[in-house]
Amino acid sequence: MSLHITIVSWNMNGISFLKSEPQKRGLLKARITRQLNDFIHVHRPDLIAIQEIVRYKENGAIQELVEPPDGYFYQSSISIDTARQNNPVKWEPIRQSGKWTSDAYLGQGNGLMWRGDIPHCSIWDWKGEKAQRGERLRQEVIRIDTGLFIGTRDTEPRIAVVSHFIWGARHIFMANLHLTTLSREREGFPERDCLGAEIRGQQLDIVLNGIVSRYNHWCEKDNPIPSDDRPVWFLAGDFNATENSLEIAKIRRLNFLDLCPDKGTGTKRGKKGQKAALTLDYIFAGPAYYAFDPQTVKQVLEETGRPPLYEVTVSDHYPIIAKFPILEKRSTF
Repeated sequence: MSLHITIVSWNMNGISFLKSEPQKRGLLKARITRQLNDFIHVHRPDLIAIQEIVRYKENGAIQELVEPPDGYFYQSSISIDTARQNNPVKWEPIRQSGKWTSDAYLGQGNGLMWRGDIPHCSIWDWKGEKAQRGERLRQEVIRIDTGLFIGTRDTEPRIAVVSHFIWGARHIFMANLHLTTLSREREGFPERDCLGAEIRGQQLDIVLNGIVSRYNHWCEKDNPIPSDDRPVWFLAGDFNATENSLEIAKIRRLNFLDLCPDKGTGTKRGKKGQKAALTLDYIFAGPAYYAFDPQTVKQVLEETGRPPLYEVTVSDHYPIIAKFPILEKRSTF
């Protein structure tokens, strides 16, 4: 294994695919596949956390928007679909735009792609005794929302998808996230901005306290974990929060490092332009001091500099890239 693990996060904007007319969907899927494969060929990432993927039934078969290239595996987790949350406010406009039949299955959620030679196991196998390679990835899907979905973006179900990989002698956990965004946020209505920040803050409380802390407590229920075995947690995804927001400040305050501190002009295109104008996507690693020496990581980030800006045309978000040093042994804090 390399001394560095390369992680990518990308919101693929799959709803735009579902809204495309049938004669255009095949071409769009080919473009998505080509741009994804080109990106992988250039950067050779180890893990790719994808948000807003879609699954659909067409020509009598269930299909995935994302198809992994040779050497990679892929697994999706659906957070909302027509089988469980078939609210017409959500799905009827999509059916009409995409000319889907009334009984066509449609779903969206998160996906994870990983290099095929990386061992993985259940998060409950915290020592990795049953780790294996292959396409069956045992994940935990945790809901980070509450309440009834009424078809609106404001009430859309959200999930955190947690995966456990073994990198050399180290355990790493990936939490793939897509946090809530409200209608009319960042459009001149402070009340909406405050409510959106409050909801995302609650979702991050679940991730940081109800997942990361709870899991680490569970691992240490009998004996403290040796310092060299403490897991590194990666939080990757579309946080729908700007860099100076209270939500992002909370993550940093709780000893998670932003692995892409310099994102240029942003990670998401504006409504009226093709250039990135807003930062909403992040990759964090933590907990610092507990799982790794933050100064070592910061030094690596300074040496590697700003990751390349990889502009894509199939999504309104750009993929972001991070490298993280995985050290076999480290100092005890």
